[in-house]
Amino acid sequence: MKLAKKYWWLFLLVVVTPIVMNIFMIQPKFFTFVGNDSSWLGFWGSYIGAVLSSAIALFVLFRQQQQNHFENMRNRSLQIAVIKYSQELEKFRDLRTALIDFQGSFDYIEITKIAERFIDGYYDNVEYEKLKYLVRDIDDKNIKVDTILNLIPLSNSIIEFNQIYNKLYYAYCLTIDDLLSFFDLIKDIPQNESEIKIYVKRHLSTWNYVKENQYKNIAKVQDLRSLKSIGDIIIEYGEYDKIKENAPNIIKERLRETLSDTELIGKLKGVINIILLEEQKRINDILQI
Repeated sequence: MKLAKKYWWLFLLVVVTPIVMNIFMIQPKFFTFVGNDSSWLGFWGSYIGAVLSSAIALFVLFRQQQQNHFENMRNRSLQIAVIKYSQELEKFRDLRTALIDFQGSFDYIEITKIAERFIDGYYDNVEYEKLKYLVRDIDDKNIKVDTILNLIPLSNSIIEFNQIYNKLYYAYCLTIDDLLSFFDLIKDIPQNESEIKIYVKRHLSTWNYVKENQYKNIAKVQDLRSLKSIGDIIIEYGEYDKIKENAPNIIKERLRETLSDTELIGKLKGVINIILLEEQKRINDILQI
């Protein structure tokens, strides 16, 4: 129907031309023709047939070229989509590995094991180095996650991931920092009881100064719960000269501060699953041409 509307004049020409030629031939007073009517009828029949055949052939060729152009563009688009799909799929695999490794780097089980060693009175450099490794490990994996997340479109789930991560990261690192600080306190504690109180107060003063600077950055984290630090617990216990005797209970109370972090880890897992599902769908849509 669209074709008929567009080329109506061509159909009209095919119908009108024989009629007009017939009028000219039966009215010789208008023109003088060489040959008889049958010759001219044969000529015009061949001529019009050739014209129509040529027009049809040109039309078919034109349509074929259009179709070929369309197929070429579609194939080109598909090839580009396949290349982009492969690139995005590789990025997705890296993201999945990075997110899973990052989530697993919040190793509270290892922290608890180290803390239990402190509770039992074992303060050795092996445990100290393990704590420092936990910090380096999560920082390294955090960089990998940030690098890959910056390459994909920002979404609500990624925003939520960052919010949960910030709260969990600071809580986790502060726990490790507290255990490291307590390790430094205990391993160098004076043997002379009269000096212990002064020694502990000096450390608490240094911790408070560091804590004030830390919380300037921590305060920027949205909805971060207030954490009771190892220094706060020591001050609550008092009796600085009995710090070694109170050490097991101080560490146990500090570990109780980490119990609520388990909920954050669960939320982090859920958001990671959503991010991966959304990213997988986005990648699959690339091939929907």
